Amino acid sequence: MEKMLLAFMAGILFASFVDFSGFIFLIIGLGLIGIWFSKSEKAVSWGFAFLIIGLAVFYFQFRYADLKNGELSFIEDNSPVVLTGIVSKEPQMDYDKQKIRVSVLENEKLLVSTFVFPEYEFGDRIEIRGKFRKPGMIEDFDYEGFLLKDGIAGYMIFPQIKVLEKNQGNGIIAAVYSFKKKMISGIEKNLSLEKEAILEATIFGNTLKMGNELKEKLSLSGLSHAIAISGAHIVLFAGIIFELLLLIGLWRNQALFASIFFILFYVFFVGMPASAVRAGFMVSLIFLAQASGRNISNLKTLIVAGFLILFFNPLVLRYDLGFQLSFFATLGIVLLGPVFNYWLRPLIKFKSLREVLAMTLSAQIFVLPILSLSFGYFSLVSLLSNILVFPVLPVIMILGIVFPLLGIIFPLLSWLLAMLCSFFLSYLILIINFCSLLPFSRIETSFVLFFLFYLPLLFFLFLKKKEGELDFFI
Repeated sequence: MEKMLLAFMAGILFASFVDFSGFIFLIIGLGLIGIWFSKSEKAVSWGFAFLIIGLAVFYFQFRYADLKNGELSFIEDNSPVVLTGIVSKEPQMDYDKQKIRVSVLENEKLLVSTFVFPEYEFGDRIEIRGKFRKPGMIEDFDYEGFLLKDGIAGYMIFPQIKVLEKNQGNGIIAAVYSFKKKMISGIEKNLSLEKEAILEATIFGNTLKMGNELKEKLSLSGLSHAIAISGAHIVLFAGIIFELLLLIGLWRNQALFASIFFILFYVFFVGMPASAVRAGFMVSLIFLAQASGRNISNLKTLIVAGFLILFFNPLVLRYDLGFQLSFFATLGIVLLGPVFNYWLRPLIKFKSLREVLAMTLSAQIFVLPILSLSFGYFSLVSLLSNILVFPVLPVIMILGIVFPLLGIIFPLLSWLLAMLCSFFLSYLILIINFCSLLPFSRIETSFVLFFLFYLPLLFFLFLKKKEGELDFFI
């Protein structure tokens, strides 16, 4: 079964990057089945795989066209329009503007860039007057596909906006956003501006308060993705929370179910960004499979999770960096985690610390090529900086959530935990400053280097599988 799921994912991957008809795969598949139906079981199996690849190509093309050719597609580019809709997500703030996602039709959304003030809120029903723009290619970047993956069919820049009604969105989600604002207020009262900026970026994904100098240091040190909420971030957070729960004495199944609760709570708490939702679902499914007691490998569960995500939204494979990071981080932990755990056993006797370090190393090795390809450079110090930082990130995240919550009831205890959180943030800032000053911290990268990295890695895993060290791979 997993081979067929992999064939579907391969078809989505192929269709994402190559403009090619699925009929070729269908013809090859039918040919293999027709010729070898009663002669070779393996050839027939490959035939069905090619059929599924062809169907997946058609499925991707259908979903892309369906999103692209909605009602908003009939509006001419750069034409003046008046649209009415509801703010469907918490506005994304930047230093010079705010970006608002507006549901104007049942399944179609509009991205609106407007001034920082006045601030708009989730659930506002607004009227928008301005020029409707259709996304296209921006140099080599497919802006159309990037927006379509979230159901966004067009955008408007600095239109006239009039609030018609308030509180028209989902009440539960609105309450989460309101509570999030109170949390941010509690953080602002207890931390310096630089630490506050880092903590808000780490917990909520809000980078508005970060200065350009800090962003440049994060880039040079290879820690930009570690600070921002991403798929890999959620995966590592989940794994480390699981190890901490085992450390405090919970049984394995208790720790798995408790970890699922913490994952879902955190994803919901931070406002359910798409990358966090997909990563949370992926890890929760793996934990649930382990807790069920069935003899299902983590790799097979990851394949099922990847298939389900791509079935509901095939565009994320190419256009959602968060999905790519979460999938490859989890894949790295599944494939390389046991290898690093075995190698580190003579050096680190403390099991939980060894597991955390093994997860960090394996996840970073698998996501670094994705990051280097996406941002155009490879950070030479990224592996070192992430090893030094990732063990303290879950502590920072937990303290950063707990102390503002306690501030409502126990101000003194909240202040003490805030000081402890400040200490770990000081350590984080020290690593950022140190690693950003190292010479030759990054080099330009390319698509060729991407494959030159992964091919030896796959060959290494193949050898380990033959030696019997990767039995979980089966």
